[in-house]
Amino acid sequence: MKYAVISDIHGNMDALDAVLSDAEKQSADIFLFAGDYCLSMPFPEQAVQRIACMDNAFVIRGNEEQYIERMQGEDEGRWEGGQMHISCWCAQALSDESKMFLRRLPERKQFRDEESGVVFHMSHSSQDIIGNAELSKFSCPTIPLMYKERELKHSQLLSDIRKHLSGNEEFQRQCDKLEDGVYIFGHSHIQWFIQKGKKIFINPGSCGLPMDSCERGAPYTLIEADEKGITIDERRIPYNMDDFIKKFKESDQYKKVPVWSNIRIRELQARREHLYFFLKYAEEYAERTGDPVRPFTRKTWEAAYKEWEKR
Repeated sequence: MKYAVISDIHGNMDALDAVLSDAEKQSADIFLFAGDYCLSMPFPEQAVQRIACMDNAFVIRGNEEQYIERMQGEDEGRWEGGQMHISCWCAQALSDESKMFLRRLPERKQFRDEESGVVFHMSHSSQDIIGNAELSKFSCPTIPLMYKERELKHSQLLSDIRKHLSGNEEFQRQCDKLEDGVYIFGHSHIQWFIQKGKKIFINPGSCGLPMDSCERGAPYTLIEADEKGITIDERRIPYNMDDFIKKFKESDQYKKVPVWSNIRIRELQARREHLYFFLKYAEEYAERTGDPVRPFTRKTWEAAYKEWEKR
């Protein structure tokens, strides 16, 4: 059986289309979706509906799905132009059918591959499986700090992550508690995998918004399971980024949520975190200007962005 593992689409329909097309060419039998299908980019409804229509998929929820659920019933005007406007916009962009689909998703999934007998475990974040072993060092904000401005080769980053985990006491301790099998998660937007004995840990990276500073393209991971064992193929699929950004800038999200949209476009182009650093700057700006309101108001949010952009 061949599985395509996909996570963190974040409303990037072009990346999802590219990955699904490649997975079909690679004869994937089952699609494993590890959460975060909307929020950040302008096509959440299309992405959710594409996944919802697939009858050969196992789908779990991510943290963004929880944010959308919390926003339902919120007054969009309350957050007009401010920090939380993206969540309200996304909630309103989703149909009732899509919101119901997301609400019904489980947080975890477990199943057994019939050919190999291997048990698969799915959760959105590695924290649910190996604690803070991954995220304490490798996360969206840490990559720019660790590797500065240089572009990485995926092979180098994979080697660094494996070296870190191999010497990490929490990783070893959590591994000892787990049964043999394949453990799948996303959330960090960084593609990697490691095997420890008969336990395999797989993060397919972010299909829609990779943050690893590595090669261009949409990451996902193929797993082949049979009587001989498990084979893993990390893939990164090219798509027309310029065309997607053009559609992004013509979208309703870009028109109504410009600050968030422009930051995400920066991240798409650089394949590294910007939002975290902007939020830190916005906090400093709010304190400097004496604004105690959180989440940030439209005035503070837009003024902080103008300053941050000029640095």
